[in-house]
Amino acid sequence: MSIEELLEQMEQYRLRREQRDYRPDWLKLFVQQAAGLFEPLTHVGRVGYDCQCDERGWTVCMYLGTTEIVGGRKDGQIDHAGFRIDLNQISRLFLEVTRFEWYSVAGSVEQPQAERIRALISVFGTVADGGVVRLELLAIPPDFVGPGLHCRPDGMIYETN
Repeated sequence: MSIEELLEQMEQYRLRREQRDYRPDWLKLFVQQAAGLFEPLTHVGRVGYDCQCDERGWTVCMYLGTTEIVGGRKDGQIDHAGFRIDLNQISRLFLEVTRFEWYSVAGSVEQPQAERIRALISVFGTVADGGVVRLELLAIPPDFVGPGLHCRPDGMIYETN
């Protein structure tokens, strides 16, 4: 086997390992249904999410991603997408809701205005197949998440990788 073939084989193994999805099927369906309830108020949006499991069950964090302007006088500008979600529809994704909370968390004065105030809705309960889920709906994506979409000066919008 040549070095090129070995490197290709190692790359394929790495890709397969990274693409493993350990989420149960009921959780995948739950995420898909919740994502379908995001309604962007302007333009388009791409729903982002993260799923983590611990001793209390699954935490699903969801948000509408940002759009980065590419080119032109606003090059590099990040726009947060406004959206709405019907909370009655969210609650119907659960068999039983044990907690339904809204958080507004203010940061320090030194932080930029966009990062000073964070808002989220948290719904905790039981879903299909007895799964325990805490769903967190964030007003804006976490700081470490890059833009989900790019917008060119001609108005063409495309997904990032």
